[in-house]
Amino acid sequence: MNRRPYRIAFRYALLIFVVLVVGGSAFYLHPQNRDDFPPGFDALDAAPHSHKLLFENAFVRVLQVDLPKPGETVPMHHHRWPSLAISWDTGGGSPHIRYLKPGQPPRDVPSEDAPAHAGRWDIHWIAPEPMHSIQVIAWTKDAAEHESDPPELRIEMKDHP
Repeated sequence: MNRRPYRIAFRYALLIFVVLVVGGSAFYLHPQNRDDFPPGFDALDAAPHSHKLLFENAFVRVLQVDLPKPGETVPMHHHRWPSLAISWDTGGGSPHIRYLKPGQPPRDVPSEDAPAHAGRWDIHWIAPEPMHSIQVIAWTKDAAEHESDPPELRIEMKDHP
């Protein structure tokens, strides 16, 4: 009997267990500052035109996130839980945005040109985001080509309050 598949499965199970224990304990070892996440400014409450609830249970919350049109600003809001952002990337230019945080100067994120490609999923981790707002300054020339792309999903991992 070949025990190799069982050893590999055991190692993966052990790795997943360790990641969950270490990751889960980080929530309790590094508690959030409640002043950074005031009531009434959750993304769904404060910015309902750009954040839509797709799914929620006791463990996760899945949001659809849409950028506004040029010249519009997403109202000040926060995301109190860490999350995975999932978006469909077909290349091309990125929009020119301004990232705003209370008490800090605006951070300008200029548009970047990039070659178009067949498309791939882009997945990245986002730490909890205290109060912020996003202003779209301008879309790129090829923005109309991407209107049919799926919206960004943000999967928030709920932890203790």
